[in-house]
Amino acid sequence: MKIKSLMTICFSLLMISNSYSQDKKPNIVLFFVDDMGWKDPAFMGSDYHETPNLDQMASEGFVFHNAYSAGPNCAPSRASLMSGQYSPRHGKVAVWNSKRGPEEQMRLEPVPDQGLPLENYTLAEALRDGGYKTGIFGKWHIEGLASDQGFEIDGETDASEINFKETDDPKDIYSLTEKACQFLEDQKDQPFFLYLSHHTVHTKWEARQPMIDYFEGKEKGKIHKNAQYAAMVKHTDESMGIIMKKLKDLGIDDNTIVIFTSDNGAIGRVKQTPLRGAKGMLYEGGIRVPLVVRWPLGITPATSTEPIINIDFYPTFLELAGIKKAKDKVLDGESFVPLLTQKKESLSRSTIYYHYPIYLDGKNARGARDQYFRNRPTTVAINGDWKLLFFHEEYVLDGGEKNMDSNHMVELYNLKDDPSEMKDLSLVEIKKRDEMLKDLKKWMKKTNAPLAMKKTPENYRPVYKRGDHKKKHSN
Repeated sequence: MKIKSLMTICFSLLMISNSYSQDKKPNIVLFFVDDMGWKDPAFMGSDYHETPNLDQMASEGFVFHNAYSAGPNCAPSRASLMSGQYSPRHGKVAVWNSKRGPEEQMRLEPVPDQGLPLENYTLAEALRDGGYKTGIFGKWHIEGLASDQGFEIDGETDASEINFKETDDPKDIYSLTEKACQFLEDQKDQPFFLYLSHHTVHTKWEARQPMIDYFEGKEKGKIHKNAQYAAMVKHTDESMGIIMKKLKDLGIDDNTIVIFTSDNGAIGRVKQTPLRGAKGMLYEGGIRVPLVVRWPLGITPATSTEPIINIDFYPTFLELAGIKKAKDKVLDGESFVPLLTQKKESLSRSTIYYHYPIYLDGKNARGARDQYFRNRPTTVAINGDWKLLFFHEEYVLDGGEKNMDSNHMVELYNLKDDPSEMKDLSLVEIKKRDEMLKDLKKWMKKTNAPLAMKKTPENYRPVYKRGDHKKKHSN
């Protein structure tokens, strides 16, 4: 290691130690965007989109290349973020309805969705009670009000299509950014938690015409080529630039932790090559997201391939803020502060999990397992390079584990060798399959994760055939 690099790291570790001891709690800004895929920012590999502010943040911060949302679509992911828990603990498993799609193709009765209970002690409540001023600007998307679950200031605006036509402000992104900047101005002399939760880049796509025209005139990429979507990504990046400038102008840039990430993967129209699938699926394209953390006072620029999931934000923010976890609060995540400070290269856990016991519509969706749904009731484990998908229908109705060699109850992939999840190894790597399935079922028991239930007639069989996804998957 070069002497200069060693000195930089030592200085950073000294500063982070001093910041804790001086009672100067760091400010926290969570820049949380909607439906931005793993490969959408330029620093993550887009060959068409432009994100100069995010690129600069990535060069000055800590980039996680294997970051995950805790759910494949909005509400489950956001509930997990706020609760610090996997979905079986908080009960938010769907966007309002767990039964979406053609009911005649549903072999089981899905687990009903629940809202995030008010008694669930959220991240915002923990930070508020720990001395932070809390503000949300943008999308809440969990039942109830953000003000009921820890946010003292709620700056939602009108992100409707009608409003865009009147204001030329796509998804109200600039209005939200302006309100967030006012929050920064008002709270600059005390610790704060700003949750800037943009509606971009969710459909319906909106962008200012000059920005669209700019990208129309630009050479298309092999991965990305939609000018309207690229314009939305650029608008989102401009919001980040405004926030970063405001922090610097207020003189609080050094001691403000800024986190950029997305609530889930991109929609199917936006490829995430080489990943399979999209929003609403538990294949990598639906759950892998960009993640950057910047904190000049506390961390040095670096990268990591350690899997991070957004339930980790809760314990991480508590550690950074010097706040103890509430005694009766169960947290499923793990603080990644030791990674940020380069004290460790990996976390202590071995596996991350998903439980999505619902039906989610998506006819002929790219990368889906069949032609009717983006998701059938599924539970997933990711352990190092290995990923196991456990499908409830085949387990409940088709003989379960005793018929596992023929009923397609599980899929097993090696993500290092096969990030496109095209080579199912469940009939090849038998030992690994059985080991991961045993662990997954143990986790389901521990978290009281319910299976989708039997329905009548029980002898119904789906139309899809194994391997149908290969005809459509073109990433």
